[in-house]
Amino acid sequence: MTFAPPTLAHGPDHPPASATVSLASLGDDLILKVPDAPDTPANWDVYPILGSDPDEPEWRGLAEPTGVWNDLLDDMVSLTAIELSIPREALEKYLNRSVELRYKFADESSLEPCSEPLLLTVEA
Repeated sequence: MTFAPPTLAHGPDHPPASATVSLASLGDDLILKVPDAPDTPANWDVYPILGSDPDEPEWRGLAEPTGVWNDLLDDMVSLTAIELSIPREALEKYLNRSVELRYKFADESSLEPCSEPLLLTVEA
């Protein structure tokens, strides 16, 4: 499975190959969007990662569920418009550099596919 790169909440709706973020104009967190994918299981979790090696990322963020339980259907239902956050402090170590930003999935079987990277340049 191939997953589209993340998009930035303040950026364009289509995923660019790269993006620049200014720490001076950033609030507390950088918000990224996980593109909706019809083949993402509703019982996974998703979290942001920074670094060139997705198997051993330099930084890993907090996980969010990809779905919720629906009592009427008696089954999990996929969420859309999932947003993840990266604290400003995590980005400060990449000041005046570029780093690969991805989102990564986790499930109970330890399957952990990840997205294509977004090359993020961090400026003051």
